[in-house]
Amino acid sequence: MFEELNDGHVIKTMFTEHEHILCILNEIQDLGEQLSDKNKSENKNLLQQINQLSLQLISAEPHHQREEDVLFPTLETRGIIGPPQVMKQEHGLIRNLKHQLKKETVGFGNNWKGQVNSLSYLIIELCDTLRQHIHKENHILYPMAIQAITEDSQWDKMKIKCDEIGYCCFCPNDNQIIHPENNSKSIVGKCE
Repeated sequence: MFEELNDGHVIKTMFTEHEHILCILNEIQDLGEQLSDKNKSENKNLLQQINQLSLQLISAEPHHQREEDVLFPTLETRGIIGPPQVMKQEHGLIRNLKHQLKKETVGFGNNWKGQVNSLSYLIIELCDTLRQHIHKENHILYPMAIQAITEDSQWDKMKIKCDEIGYCCFCPNDNQIIHPENNSKSIVGKCE
């Protein structure tokens, strides 16, 4: 369905960002499964990698902002109120989980075994919550939006507002990740 939309369409961009976010979640989950409570030295690199991926998730905030400030209000003016409200509430929970993951992967605590258990639970909660959220948006909210917003002129107005807010660190048009910690860019390949 989304593949048929023009490049740059508000929904196609959001869907493409979702695909990238899902790849990040897969990487986080894989790294989380490698964590061991036995050897801190082997886990130092894993913590750093998870922390970097958490920064990428946090830098996806423009995605949520465009939904909250552009898509949801447009749907609400068309009488679709419940789903956007639920998605906005979930955004708050997801934001908290992403920031908690960043915080808990900065370094080793006094109780490594406890930290591994806490991180494992947090990774599972974040990945499951965000995957379910993306599934609902991709399969319910976005198709609902395409069906409810039929005027090209309305999508054009929404695109202008989205452009003003900005895009994710992994804007799908140029496949670049902006690393917020040092303000640099790097080219990324496709998720596999």
